[in-house]
Amino acid sequence: MKKFKYIIIPILLCGVFVFGFNKFMDKKDVELLQKKDLFMMLHDTKSLVKDKGVFANNYLMRNGYMMVMGSSELSHSTKQHPDYYFNTGRTKNGVITIGRAYTQTLQDATIVGSLDNNIKDKKIVLLLSMQWFMDRDGVTPHHFQTRFSPVQFYRFMKNPEISNEVKDKYIKRVSELLNKPGEFKPEAFYAKLYMDKSIKGKILRTIFKPYYFFRESMVSLKDKGITMKKLERMYDKDEVSYRIRGNIDWEKEMSEAKKEAETRVGNKVETLGGKRLYIDKGYYKEYIHGKDKKFKNVYDKVNLNKGREFEDLDIFLDTCKDLGIKPTIVLLPGMNEFYNYTGINQKERKDFFEKVNNVIKPYDFRVIDLSKNENRRYYLRDVMHLGTVGWVDLCNQLYNIYER
Repeated sequence: MKKFKYIIIPILLCGVFVFGFNKFMDKKDVELLQKKDLFMMLHDTKSLVKDKGVFANNYLMRNGYMMVMGSSELSHSTKQHPDYYFNTGRTKNGVITIGRAYTQTLQDATIVGSLDNNIKDKKIVLLLSMQWFMDRDGVTPHHFQTRFSPVQFYRFMKNPEISNEVKDKYIKRVSELLNKPGEFKPEAFYAKLYMDKSIKGKILRTIFKPYYFFRESMVSLKDKGITMKKLERMYDKDEVSYRIRGNIDWEKEMSEAKKEAETRVGNKVETLGGKRLYIDKGYYKEYIHGKDKKFKNVYDKVNLNKGREFEDLDIFLDTCKDLGIKPTIVLLPGMNEFYNYTGINQKERKDFFEKVNNVIKPYDFRVIDLSKNENRRYYLRDVMHLGTVGWVDLCNQLYNIYER
């Protein structure tokens, strides 16, 4: 009896401490989120708070923010970035932008599934890139793990609104991508336990249940601690302001975007395979100049319609359906001249976008198909990323959907 007492009392005390500390962190983070000017946190393209967190995302979504998820196009390479329009006081609601290079749909599904189910009418936008589908195997284990978040993972798996069927598909993909898990060994083992439907698996899940309860609590506290540390370093609302007076004049924004693009592209005729490319001169000089031979038909063997990214897209769509979320899915174009030269012709691209549209259609989700703009001058700043004109066009459309 004494031995039992020596075991159970420390466990109870630890539980009470974790519970109390958790409540303290909740209160502290909410106070800071209300007190601080959040522009620089929202502006951060490598944010642990947004990309890998839960607490701040839930707080912001409760307050009407729109979440825009994508990849490297969300770097602040032009001043027409969504942050400039939606986080400067000229709209009713702000925007949370999440995404950098190699963030793809499985991670986006994780983020959506980690959000609080009590938040109604979530505004979710997915910027879907053709480039994600060029690799037959989809996202690589290395790139997935650099974006992987344990706290989001556990929230997804514990979400009662997500069906067992979707969780089974999700956990199978996660297990494959955590094949060499490194720091994520607990999550890789969790995935194996979850997939094991045998009696042995059931027993092991029961044995490890206290450990994973503690693990979930710790990664949740870590998220709140990272959020608090970030917020404490930021300016208070009365110390700084990134607000811009007045409303957004979209015609003026488009006019200025075209002028800016002309300067970025310059007057020199830059070509690939004899075709002029209207892209940023800096990008051309670094990545394309003098490489015509290298790029000729380099993607000739790529089959856009058979990549495993479609499996991950299904998981994203099914997750949204289970949660009652109706996302806006934006199909981003690639530059016509570049992909024709590199081996993915216009018909192949058209077939790909048609397939994506057909995959989404049964869900009745909103689609903004920008692929028709692949020939539009200055729509892209390089061969694949939205440019000044492209961002104004897309942000205007999102404004009309979510602000009007």
